Amino acid sequence: MLTVLGRPRWTCAGPTRRELLQAGGAGLLGLSLSKLSTAEAIEPPSAARAKSVLFVFLYGGPSQLETFDMKPDAPSTIRGPFRPIDSRTPGLRICEHLPRLAERSDKYAIVRTLNHPQNDHNGTHFIQTGYPLPPADRGAAQVDATDKDWPAFGSVISYLDEWAGGAPPQIPPYVYLPRLLGHFAGYDINGQYAGWLGKAYNPMATNIQKRDAADNPFFRDCTDDELDFRLAGLDPLPSVTLDRLNRRQGLLSQLEVERRRVEQTLKVVNYNTLSRHAMNLLTSSHLADTFDIRREPAALRDRYGRNLFGQ
Repeated sequence: MLTVLGRPRWTCAGPTRRELLQAGGAGLLGLSLSKLSTAEAIEPPSAARAKSVLFVFLYGGPSQLETFDMKPDAPSTIRGPFRPIDSRTPGLRICEHLPRLAERSDKYAIVRTLNHPQNDHNGTHFIQTGYPLPPADRGAAQVDATDKDWPAFGSVISYLDEWAGGAPPQIPPYVYLPRLLGHFAGYDINGQYAGWLGKAYNPMATNIQKRDAADNPFFRDCTDDELDFRLAGLDPLPSVTLDRLNRRQGLLSQLEVERRRVEQTLKVVNYNTLSRHAMNLLTSSHLADTFDIRREPAALRDRYGRNLFGQ
């Protein structure tokens, strides 16, 4: 199990020995005592071989009826308009317009059981996080990302990289190309961010631009100037030498040390404490009523005397 900010989740390493014994003892795995004894010898998971992953998300791409699940025997009102062809994999037929993919079908797997409850045909949150879309205020179009969302796979990897320690990577673990999803159309689509994990684990994204509002660079020839994936602001300025940059970094470090030192001084601590108390006084109607002697019965106040000492 992996706990991310207090949320336990399964990992690719599978169950621990304790969890395996618990499941076996409950009869879930059908293990005998002799089999349970061999759980001690379970080998630890091998190191992951993949060093990087390209996740190609065809947002608004062709449907399964026109690609890998054509349902050629279904009624004409259901099946796609194209003809299926055989692939290298026996029994697998895909669209006639994908002949190269048909030749390489032994290099990939097709999962036809995937479905999601998200009320749009893209399933952006479910596909990029593995979880249903949580309820939240998502703007007029009901598509915007929020801090209630589950973190995207790339954000989880960013968190785990930091959690594992070691030197920070030269390239961020999670990169989005060519722009964040929906930004071409003016939306901020859910599913691609870190959500409740925190903005520190959001993706680094390039920012390919359009010529105008009606332009779509995905489906036209572009110049090299338009296909500039370089990140803005990273080109070194001639006046900022490496020595000057190091001095700036050193000055920033000194300021951070002083800021933390000031925050720990007694005066600042006392000020923060008083500020919290003042806010409690402003927001607590019960506390205000407690000190309002006018709320006491008149007869009771008369018995004590209407003087400062009595009241």
